[in-house]
Amino acid sequence: MTTELFDDWVERFETLEVALNQLDAATGDGDHGATMLKGLRAVQLSPEQPAKAFRKAAGGASGSLFSLVIGALDSVMRGRQSLPEALSTAASRITQMGQAVAGDKTMLDALLPAATATTVTDAVTAARAGCLATQAMSARRGRARYVEGAGVGCIDAGATSVAELLEVFEKHWQEDS
Repeated sequence: MTTELFDDWVERFETLEVALNQLDAATGDGDHGATMLKGLRAVQLSPEQPAKAFRKAAGGASGSLFSLVIGALDSVMRGRQSLPEALSTAASRITQMGQAVAGDKTMLDALLPAATATTVTDAVTAARAGCLATQAMSARRGRARYVEGAGVGCIDAGATSVAELLEVFEKHWQEDS
């Protein structure tokens, strides 16, 4: 992966931190934006593999889950996997780890549609649509299932982060392709 991509991820998530924390506060513990930014800053500064740096810095469940997305995008940038293959593998592992599926109002609701796309642009569009669809969903996994109304009316913070990561990635993929 490129240093410019890492810098752009950090820059984007610096602008999103408060909004992501607010989305997460409506259905969780309110630290999703801060956690994402902490992990992405580690990716930016660490000599370790991006997924490992993210996982170690972000910690917790989201650190492990989002490190799989970071690792998938790293694999694509390095030419090891196609985008659909890498995102599908990440989604499969996330499903195994979190026992979540499509429609549970999680990051998978953005990641799974993106994994079916054949181009990065289509993946971004699919992830964004999946993210927005979480607003009408009732949470069946995670902390959101315990809030009144199971989070219906709120967009999932994790799904938002997937869409944002892909959108920034798209810019660099087009530049490097």
